Amino acid sequence: MLSATQKQQFADDGYLVIDPQIDSATLDGVRERIGNGLLLADGEGNSRTQDAWKLDPGVRDIALAPTVEAILAELHGRKARAFQTLNFRVGTQQPVHSDTIHFNSDPAGCMCGVWVALEDIDENNGAVVYYPGSHKLPEARMAEVFAEPDLGARRAPPPQGAMTWVRRLAGRNPVFATARNYPLYEEYIARLVCRLELKPALATIRKGQAFIWAANLLHGGSITRDPLRTRHSQVTHYYFEGARYHRPLLNEDGKVRYFKPAWIV
Repeated sequence: MLSATQKQQFADDGYLVIDPQIDSATLDGVRERIGNGLLLADGEGNSRTQDAWKLDPGVRDIALAPTVEAILAELHGRKARAFQTLNFRVGTQQPVHSDTIHFNSDPAGCMCGVWVALEDIDENNGAVVYYPGSHKLPEARMAEVFAEPDLGARRAPPPQGAMTWVRRLAGRNPVFATARNYPLYEEYIARLVCRLELKPALATIRKGQAFIWAANLLHGGSITRDPLRTRHSQVTHYYFEGARYHRPLLNEDGKVRYFKPAWIV
């Protein structure tokens, strides 16, 4: 299905633009029902709907597109399994990050994201910004962030209180100050980009195209130059079979806690 050139590009650059072969009626239906209907706003002020596949069969169909699953299996040598969808009406302008801080695996690299355009996306309506080849950098964990003297000095301590001790006694994951410490990670990544003089690129893709990125590729949301325009799109995150999965932001103490994702079926 993929050429040797396409496979090599993904290996070298950490991304690939493909035709997911999703019919236009499905794309239009999701854009209308989710983008213009059920859209919510997350805690960071970014307009998006998470896991709308539970509500809308079109979102599920995009996430489970056979062509996408086949291409991901070719690229990773394992079967892909979708576990999260995010639907957007406008660009996020999200700071640059790597998905490995949110979703990781053992062995590493058994995760990826796929961004499907529900309308044409260009440099003016909030295309994804990414850094080709950055997936080859060492994964940045919170330990590296806190090791920076000034960032570590601003680290928020874990919450204390009765519920914290109840969780510990029950053997459940401890509670960390994730929301307060995550901006330190974003600052760390911004410094990394500047120090290494990484060159950005924009994922300007047409309606119906899909942008695949490797787990550790640095990416974010570009500036929306035309605030009157929408940027209808859907992201699906995938893990790959035969690995163990964890969320590094929940492992601030360095102990890896594996979990079982809720698969999209």
